[in-house]
Amino acid sequence: MNIKKLHIYAAIGFAVVHSGCAVYDPVADFTKQRYTNAVSYFNTYYNAQRLYNDAETEVLRAHREYLERGATAKAFTIPSSARQKFQASIEKNSKVLSFYPESKFVDDALLMIGKAYFYMEDDVRAERKFLELAVQFPNSDLIPESQLWLGKSYLRQKKTDEGIKQLEDVYTNTADGSDELAGQAAYETGQHYFSLQEYSQAEKHYTLAAEKVNDDELKTQIYFQIGKCNSALLQFEKAEQAFAQAVKVSPVYTLLFQSQLQKVKSIAYQKRYDEALQALHDMLDDSKNKEFYGIIHFEFANILNLQGKTEAAVEKFRYIDTAFARTDEAARSYFLLGEYYEKSERNFDSARVMYTKARSEFAGSEITASAVIKADMFIKYAALKKDLFRFDSLYIFEAFRTEQTDSIAAAAKDTLRKKDTLIVREEQKLKKSVKTASVKTEKDSIAVLDSLRAKERMNREQQRKIMLDSLQRSIIRTKFELGGLFYLELQQPDSALVWLNDVVRNYSKNQFAPRALYTIAEIYRTVQFRTEKELEAIYQEIIRDYPESPYANEARKNIGIPIIIAEKDTALTLFESAEILSESPNLDASIRAFKSIAEKYPSSPIAPKALYSVGWHYENTLKNNDSALAVYKRLIALYPVSTFAAAVRAKVMEVENEMNRVEQEKQKEIEAEKLKAQQEKTLQEKTQQEKAQQIKEQQEKEVKSAKEKQAEPVTPDTLSTPKMKL
Repeated sequence: MNIKKLHIYAAIGFAVVHSGCAVYDPVADFTKQRYTNAVSYFNTYYNAQRLYNDAETEVLRAHREYLERGATAKAFTIPSSARQKFQASIEKNSKVLSFYPESKFVDDALLMIGKAYFYMEDDVRAERKFLELAVQFPNSDLIPESQLWLGKSYLRQKKTDEGIKQLEDVYTNTADGSDELAGQAAYETGQHYFSLQEYSQAEKHYTLAAEKVNDDELKTQIYFQIGKCNSALLQFEKAEQAFAQAVKVSPVYTLLFQSQLQKVKSIAYQKRYDEALQALHDMLDDSKNKEFYGIIHFEFANILNLQGKTEAAVEKFRYIDTAFARTDEAARSYFLLGEYYEKSERNFDSARVMYTKARSEFAGSEITASAVIKADMFIKYAALKKDLFRFDSLYIFEAFRTEQTDSIAAAAKDTLRKKDTLIVREEQKLKKSVKTASVKTEKDSIAVLDSLRAKERMNREQQRKIMLDSLQRSIIRTKFELGGLFYLELQQPDSALVWLNDVVRNYSKNQFAPRALYTIAEIYRTVQFRTEKELEAIYQEIIRDYPESPYANEARKNIGIPIIIAEKDTALTLFESAEILSESPNLDASIRAFKSIAEKYPSSPIAPKALYSVGWHYENTLKNNDSALAVYKRLIALYPVSTFAAAVRAKVMEVENEMNRVEQEKQKEIEAEKLKAQQEKTLQEKTQQEKAQQIKEQQEKEVKSAKEKQAEPVTPDTLSTPKMKL
């Protein structure tokens, strides 16, 4: 019995040991659960770290390529795949924090989440995680690294004082074993001062960073930045040395090339032109630089230009825009050619062509934005010149036609007066023989006809006078706009004075004359710095000749004379009423009132403000951007030199450029669809032709086979039974 019980207990014990039921062995189950949790925790953290490392590697590689391209005008953005991995890493690290808050990797997880948020440019959340790490784990060995990233985050949020303090703490308080972190902190501080164009401070921190950093790639970037600081400070000898150091330590060939190129430029700026050109020749001879030939040729042209060999430089730029089309170098070459034609040759048509090509040659170029502005200015100049030529031609034609008509009429009158008196007498005799009633009727008809002709002639003369006046106003306005264009946009005050003086001298009674005269005074005051006596003479002329114009009161202010308070301007009164209406629900009535002011009082200083108000309400209140754009365009066309036109010009330009871009993309899509359809059609036709050819070949083969069978001789069947002879 005892033996039997022993076997039973042994069986029960075996079952308990090999079962997972807590009822039988809670200690074993607890051990197993701890093991499972540990594995799960480790896998979660491991996957989070792996995802983060992969994403960071992608970002650093993309940023290196961005720097190698010369950091074009387009801002650096992290790859979308890296962003997704950062997000997945954050989610997994968040699980570590939620489910394993006592584990030894919590501070690692917090730092990793903060850095991931920083890369994703979510600085508020990044800052929160770095501060959380500092509070929860003040003695963690990750604190210096966390401070480095927190400082970077503060600087990007424009919290300059906090950011600089964090970075200074890193490179002043870190132990000897953390030199790399200290160097990175000094580098980031240098980057901050470089962005503020405080090059001396930037160079100081870059130099400190170069002493601490061991990573060759980062050290290359540091020396490169030191060289750029020295170049900005016009210390080209020191710049040459810094770029030479970058060449020496660079582990990446593209960074080495960029450093070498900057070194050559530093040599050229020291006026050692032959040495610089020879270095570029050597770079062209190196097959490793094949992908950089366009850049090398561009710098070659720049150095020729510095050397004073303008014609050779122009020829080189022309070679670049042809040989290296659709590149940044081609875009910059077009832009520099535009500047050459604008400033050296004064050939504005050629400048317009070059700037127009520059803005569309390579969208990512740093000069694209400037090229857009320049091209639009010269397109506007060409349009104004075309308008002026057309108005002048029409005016001369109408004026000449008037004189010619008057001359012909006078000549005809003289001819009638000189008519032979005998013939006149004969005609009078014949008239006497006609009945009195008929003569009276004829006289009345002739009188009526003459009256109608006179009225028609007067109407024609009146219409012609109105047309001539309108054409003259258009000529004056266009000349004034050309003066404003040269002064405000092209920044060529001498040319502006030519057009503005034309308006003042030749059209002194026109509404544009006081505006032109006041603009001349502004050019004298702000650009040419004429004497107070000369300025006062112009202000006195405005006050004397145009006492009631708004510019007269401005002139009085400038020379210290009390202003004259005139009766309240009707346009101003209407504008104030329209503003009151705009604050009520009746916005449509307000917009109509603003429009009415611009139409009825086009010469009033209130008119451009009224137009601007219409556009503003369309844009911001009614959210009707198309109508706003149309009004802003009209404002710029009618009042190009007003402050309101200046306020909307960039906005209109941006919208028009975007519309052009969208239109071009649509056109490209249409062309691509057409090409695709054409390719499919061609492929279909080719397939049909191939099938037809196959059928034809098969038929020919069958016919040939049939003919061959018919031509074959008939052979006796050897297997047939031979006929027996009887």
